[in-house]
Amino acid sequence: MSATAANTIDAATSPAYGIPPELELNRIARFLVWFAIISVLFLGQIAYNIGEFPLASDLLSYALIVLYLLLSGYAALSVPSLFIYISAVAIAALRVPFATSTTSWSSFLLLCVLYAPFMFRLVRRPGLGPVLDYVLKAYVLAATIIAVVAIVQLVAVNITKLDILTNIYFVLPKEVRGAGTYTFYREGGGGLVKANGFFLRESADLSLVTGLALLIEYRSQRRLYYLALLAAGLLSSFSGSGMIAVIAGLLLPKSWSRTPVFVAYACGFVLLIVVLSSLDDPFLNIWLGRFSEFGKPNTSAYARFVAPWEMVQNSFNSGLFATWLGKGAGSYFRDLATYRYTYEVADPTWAKVTYEYGVVGLLLFLALVIVRLYSSSMRIEACHFLVVSWIGFSFLLKPGYALLIWLLTLIPKAVIAPGAPRHEQPP
Repeated sequence: MSATAANTIDAATSPAYGIPPELELNRIARFLVWFAIISVLFLGQIAYNIGEFPLASDLLSYALIVLYLLLSGYAALSVPSLFIYISAVAIAALRVPFATSTTSWSSFLLLCVLYAPFMFRLVRRPGLGPVLDYVLKAYVLAATIIAVVAIVQLVAVNITKLDILTNIYFVLPKEVRGAGTYTFYREGGGGLVKANGFFLRESADLSLVTGLALLIEYRSQRRLYYLALLAAGLLSSFSGSGMIAVIAGLLLPKSWSRTPVFVAYACGFVLLIVVLSSLDDPFLNIWLGRFSEFGKPNTSAYARFVAPWEMVQNSFNSGLFATWLGKGAGSYFRDLATYRYTYEVADPTWAKVTYEYGVVGLLLFLALVIVRLYSSSMRIEACHFLVVSWIGFSFLLKPGYALLIWLLTLIPKAVIAPGAPRHEQPP
């Protein structure tokens, strides 16, 4: 190598030039990223059922990408997350043998498996920006495809009324259908069948998938055609889940100093909702009319918000141990029969964790997720979105959602500093 060439390479990597090296994912890592995203958005209902547990590709891709990260040497351990995780798992495990409710070690083990990777992410170093960009762009592209499918589906299903178009579940052989009880589609607005993106289980899933992608795109590339398609996909769901999370992502304060601004925005938003509700517009009532469901058993809002609080109250009435340490892993749905509810009861994360692992468990698992989110390079609006949806919806033991949080927060807070050789590549 000539002296001139050597000097050129040295100059390109010298701190004196103030240019950090930009890293790129190699072929294996790109495959794993896409495998994970496709597994969550397109293959979530294809599974090999082991008893009542559906082993889907999202859990497999989760395991593969974590294993690859660890074996490649690019994994960094978060000590705070490790401490929180061990504390939460220890309390949960010690509670099971002394629980008065019927518990499940398999539920406990699934919880451990899903949240153990939250202790690991990429090693903090300069030049990770392109890695984050690649992951986010891959997710936005996949979510946009789902949005397009949802738009077409909304028209096709409501014209043809064919069940086969409402969900991929109806075209899958029984042997590979994911186990569980799910609402594949809901009707509203005068018999209008809501879209779910065909590959997703429910319209609420479509709402959250497109809502998150819309927020990410809006705070990054702002490509108009992507924003338009994602917004149309979000509206096609006729579900308020994603809208609530998007609004929370935009309105929640970015720092403690902005809390007064948040309060002002929140008050203005409530006032806007009251005004819109008073208009009694048929189109707006598809969303705003759901507020009346909070007082009606066997409705979606009652099942997701009111009935779970009744479950938590039953736990609190069972004594101090149940209040602070819960009634044991897997006891939430197993105890439903003893309470003899005559209406549907959902299991949002806040209720399930509080019921099974107590107030202490809720604080610990919430801290684990918060530490993971807000120590990452994700925009804070997307972090708000993810933490609100994790708390408010039934995502505690969903491998796909745990994988999505982990993957999108794989990059630690950015450190712009030069000096690493350009020939190094992250996994």
